[in-house]
Amino acid sequence: MGAVVTALEGTGEPARQMPGGEWQVSVGDLWATARPPLHVPRTQGWKIHVSAATGAGAEVLHRVAGVVAGARCAFKFAAGPAQLAGVNSRNCERGSAGKFITLYPADDDSFLALAEALHAATAGLPGPAVLSDRPYRPGSRVHYRYGAFAGRPELSPDGLYRTMLTAPGGQRTEDVRGPRFRPPPWAADPLGPGPPAGPGPPSLLAGRYALTGALRRSTRGGVYAGTDTMTGEEVVVKQALAHIEVDGSGRDACTALRHEAETADVLTRAAPGLTPRLLELIEREGQVFLVREKVPGTALCCRVTEVTRQQDRGGDGRPGVPWPVAAPLVEALFALVEAVHGAGVAVGDLAPGNVIVRPDGGLRLIDLESAARAGEAVGLAGTPGYRAPGRGTDADPRDDLFALGGLLFLLATGHDPPPPDAAGGVPHGWLRLTAREGEAARRLTPLINGLRSTARGSRMPLPHARAELRWVGPRPCGGARNRVTAGPRGPVTGAGGASPGAVPEASPGALPAAVQNPLPKASPDVVQDAPPEASPEALSEGLSGALSDALLGRLLCDGVAHLAATARPRSPERLWPTTPGGLRTDPCNIQHGAAGVLGVLVRAAATGTLPADVRASARTTARAAADWIVRRTAADPARLPGLYFGRAGTAWALCDAAGLLADDGLAAYAGALARALPVRGPQPDVCHGAAGAGLMHLRLATGRAGACARGLLAAARRTPHGLEWPVPEGFDSAFAGGTYLGYAHGVAGIGAFLLAAAEATGEGAFLEAAVRAGGTLAATARRDDGPHGGAAWWPERTDTPAPTAPSAHWCGGSSGVGTFLVRLWQATGDARALELALAAGEAVLRARWRGTTAACHGLAGDGEFLLDLARATGSARFHAGARAVAALLAARSTITPGGLLVTLDETGHGSAAAYGTGTAGALAFLLRLRHGEPRMWTDA
Repeated sequence: MGAVVTALEGTGEPARQMPGGEWQVSVGDLWATARPPLHVPRTQGWKIHVSAATGAGAEVLHRVAGVVAGARCAFKFAAGPAQLAGVNSRNCERGSAGKFITLYPADDDSFLALAEALHAATAGLPGPAVLSDRPYRPGSRVHYRYGAFAGRPELSPDGLYRTMLTAPGGQRTEDVRGPRFRPPPWAADPLGPGPPAGPGPPSLLAGRYALTGALRRSTRGGVYAGTDTMTGEEVVVKQALAHIEVDGSGRDACTALRHEAETADVLTRAAPGLTPRLLELIEREGQVFLVREKVPGTALCCRVTEVTRQQDRGGDGRPGVPWPVAAPLVEALFALVEAVHGAGVAVGDLAPGNVIVRPDGGLRLIDLESAARAGEAVGLAGTPGYRAPGRGTDADPRDDLFALGGLLFLLATGHDPPPPDAAGGVPHGWLRLTAREGEAARRLTPLINGLRSTARGSRMPLPHARAELRWVGPRPCGGARNRVTAGPRGPVTGAGGASPGAVPEASPGALPAAVQNPLPKASPDVVQDAPPEASPEALSEGLSGALSDALLGRLLCDGVAHLAATARPRSPERLWPTTPGGLRTDPCNIQHGAAGVLGVLVRAAATGTLPADVRASARTTARAAADWIVRRTAADPARLPGLYFGRAGTAWALCDAAGLLADDGLAAYAGALARALPVRGPQPDVCHGAAGAGLMHLRLATGRAGACARGLLAAARRTPHGLEWPVPEGFDSAFAGGTYLGYAHGVAGIGAFLLAAAEATGEGAFLEAAVRAGGTLAATARRDDGPHGGAAWWPERTDTPAPTAPSAHWCGGSSGVGTFLVRLWQATGDARALELALAAGEAVLRARWRGTTAACHGLAGDGEFLLDLARATGSARFHAGARAVAALLAARSTITPGGLLVTLDETGHGSAAAYGTGTAGALAFLLRLRHGEPRMWTDA
């Protein structure tokens, strides 16, 4: 063969030559691929996967290569030890875990002989089970499933890439790589019928514990509810699968679960009641099961969510957990940590999902796999935001102090704490901002700052923290030592006078009185404790909470620089990294891809009030992005119509870029891309369907917007609520069978397009449908009162049960619905639409402390709506609210390794660029707030 396949790099194994002729070998970042001479790949068939424990990878590869060389079968394998560890990690998707080597038999007839030879060659070597496959024999390293061999993944109607199979009759079906063996019905199993001998738990464990349902499942194993049939007691059963690694040390799930049982025993002996009672540890067929008592109660993270949502509905919208609720939880957390440390144990992963709040208010600690005696070697697992920076491999109680400060941060703000940024700082600005209106934050800030030091030796010792807690607990919130200096309170004027985007006041009496009032309580941007020209060092140290021109200006300039610095023009896959939810989406779309970021860069480059070097950087990066999108769309000519997940948004962004760059060729390409998209289809919405395509056609003036609108009129259904647009039951979409109300997926977005189409074409039928859409939203609104006026909320769907927690955000809640309603009022003078839009604004103001930073379902999109309201009504109240949102975004920023101040993305842990879920969407809102441009991706 002549080509050389190197066994896993770094294992010390010598390079081995593939015998038998020249093979084609390629090595990528994740996978190495070997193809025999004259190889012609099949499109689909029975494929083989061979697993290996990370330490046995080189030997497994050596043995498999010897078999494959004679069979002349193409294969791929994880390209190195780190890649194999990733395949075997608890963080790997369940449908992909364990797949070290994938082999593609030349035909189904050779499948059985190859599988048998591989089974014999790898017998006795360790490796995990492959959940998506059927094992060739019980306990074998060889597994198999029917799937695609070759072919480019295709975009589904929902904008997600997927691999497709073709049935014998020509029907297309998705190749689902789930955690269960499920071959397509027309593919006969080569081993014959029979249940797969997979790693699932038995229905009756140890002849005693009946498993009644799965609480959660993961790559490492499941957690199940059960009953002890001998006593009738309810139990929880944790399952661990062999050779699935739980941390960077290589420790596997079975070892971790055994360790958890030992630690639970230590804690139970030292301080009964800290953890659930351990009933039994059972080992069976390479799996380990831990059986413990069921503890009634709620995880601390769920308890915080429950309480803060109550603050939004009928409450005063203050941040964090109310102090009367938080105080006993804080006291109990300190007692819990003191007791664990008193037993000589460090928790290791003190996170809100691992603390159960019992109905009586007591706490129990669960999931002790990272707990260990002080000084004992332990893995490097932990929860982001709660895991101490620079944590070593020895258990250290001081790392629990950092996590305890994180739990206090959660109670104070309602959010998980971000990890320390490149400057190593605690998010002082976020705390100070929250302390303006939240009593829990006022009381807990000194403790959080003391506990969250990045240096172990500088963290406030637990006795000192306990003393501080006793001191602050009973004091009134105005106590001098606890007061956080916040500056004067008053209506918002902005630093240095009104910004270029400031809204003029409407004449008194033109609007309801509530709209004329400034934002209740203090607006965060009036803090005056940062100088107008604060230095980068001062800003990075604490972000004092001031929304000064200096701070806002730095966010804008650094945001553009961040987009330029993180672009990867040579990457064929994605121009910018995205958040985890966007990895399977079109890399050229608005929501998660390059088009959304390009649109923001075009906006920044055209904003004359930005510094010249910033505009030049935006222009240069926009040029590179437009060229990348052209290359990518030419190679993958998808034809999805939606604005955010489809190619309509891509055409829009390219059109805007062509205008900036004076590029006629790019304009022609954008127009051709737009005209190739369908104007009708089963999906009616803005994100994926016809309404989104229609908004794009209005922007590009292609003359096809009317056809989109007429198709939507034909698809509308009259109901007692008004007009609705259901997604057909049989449509290939996760939205099939539903009738949605929000802007992204439902009535509000469709109504907004029809209204814009009516204004552009003069068609009365389009206007009538838009008005009826407004009636649907009026009929489905849910109202509640609060200290500062009524709020309006909408369920996701018309059939959503009333108790379901509503959203305030753009995609499916008040912000998006209000976006349409305020435009409807402007176009028609409909007083009901205005009243509902104002109530939607009240809902957004109440919920401003709760959301992520995102444009889709967080602060950036909510701030855009508040600006819409301010501009339409002339109200200082909503402009003040928009600046309050901007201050929250500023406080939830990070210092990148390059020293840039950038808002966090929706995860709270990173700064991915994606428009819908990342930093670009926040940058678009801040640009509009500061410089007054129209709202992006709308008819405005």
